Amino acid sequence: MTSSRFLLVAGALALFTGACSSSQDGGTSTGSGGAIGTGGSNASGGSSGAATGGTPGSPGTGGTVSGTGGQATGGHLGSGGSITATGGAGGGSTGSGGRAGAAGTSGSGGAAGAHSSGGASTGGSSGVGGSGTTGGGGTGGNSAPVPSKGCGVTNGMKTLTTGGMSVASGLPTSTRLKITSGGMSREYIIDIPADYDPTHPYRLIFSWHQAYGSDTGNAIGQHPAGDGPNFNATDYAFFGLHREAAAANEPVIFVAPEGIGNLPWDFNRDSVLFDDLLALVDANLCIDDSRVFSTGFSFGAMMSYALSITRETKLRAVVAMAAANYNLPGEPTDKNTAPVAYMGTTGMSDTTCPWVGNDAAKQGGKYCVLAHAQDNGCTIPTTIPTTTAGSKKYVCYDFEGCKAGYPVKVCTFDGPHTPSSVDDGTSTGDDGLKAFIPPLAWQFISQF
Repeated sequence: MTSSRFLLVAGALALFTGACSSSQDGGTSTGSGGAIGTGGSNASGGSSGAATGGTPGSPGTGGTVSGTGGQATGGHLGSGGSITATGGAGGGSTGSGGRAGAAGTSGSGGAAGAHSSGGASTGGSSGVGGSGTTGGGGTGGNSAPVPSKGCGVTNGMKTLTTGGMSVASGLPTSTRLKITSGGMSREYIIDIPADYDPTHPYRLIFSWHQAYGSDTGNAIGQHPAGDGPNFNATDYAFFGLHREAAAANEPVIFVAPEGIGNLPWDFNRDSVLFDDLLALVDANLCIDDSRVFSTGFSFGAMMSYALSITRETKLRAVVAMAAANYNLPGEPTDKNTAPVAYMGTTGMSDTTCPWVGNDAAKQGGKYCVLAHAQDNGCTIPTTIPTTTAGSKKYVCYDFEGCKAGYPVKVCTFDGPHTPSSVDDGTSTGDDGLKAFIPPLAWQFISQF
């Protein structure tokens, strides 16, 4: 990308009972941008149809829809693929394997819009992206970068990383460092692109680890429990987002803070850590101050959600995997001082951080999503579409009518408390490469 790269502070995977206390859904989402095209259907060997929801833009990098399945309302259904619920705008989803193609970068409304509904059948040609003027990205999605104080500081990277240590089994670009925050010595891991350019504003993403996790586990791609294949630094560092950014040729700076104890995060203490780390990075490295992100899993998702309702002027978007709006020490309330783009994921058999914990008290992942949908002026549906038990598929829903540039997305899947479910229609379990969340999370972040 030409306007900014990404700085990703990476955070938390946690599969532990009791970090949250109350459940779950699945499918794939379209990328944010133009309206859904309604052209031809997917057919083996077919050619692309024209999208009727927007004028053609240039093809998105994930512009084709693979698989041989037919259409679903708001997206495409491929064999073993996923369904996108009505309300989504933007890029198409893939068929077999259920991985979403990355949203394109053309389109006057920000990220590329939907592919024509006759797009890229097996053997066919790809549909082009629509350019819709509403939906995710909006005018904020392609706004000019806001360079940090560290832009132009030629020795900033050396100053920041001097005295640091490499991360065993980690990426060669990752460094373990310490910072004094709240009168305490705290640890964090930062990953800086090998070809770091001190004049280029990168995106920055904070990522927070789960209970019983660590910054090391985050940086080396370690799965917290029941490890399956492909959990290593190359495939799954920072919840697979490093891999996705590298594949998109959009280098990112990642920061993974280290928590304290088995229940690692306390909002009052660790929101200060967030502020201190952001200020430190901002002063020494070249980041885009208008493109700072946060992500995390379980307890880390709870921390990311808490930041999303208190650090709205510092964060552009948040991706929270298995979030809850209770049980975090110092849990803040939503003051709605500014909109934040938000994506949440929840497994429908998650009993640790469930989709709905307590309806009367409005607790659960559902209510984290609804808080942002309300803050961002989205239309609230009577029922949010979710996946069905036993489907082995995920369903993503993009709220309609949100403030331009501030989309809200939720993906529910047929699985338990995990950030790395395969959910491809046939498989179960976790896989660092086949997990459906990393490409969707990157797609959501990279539209800005």
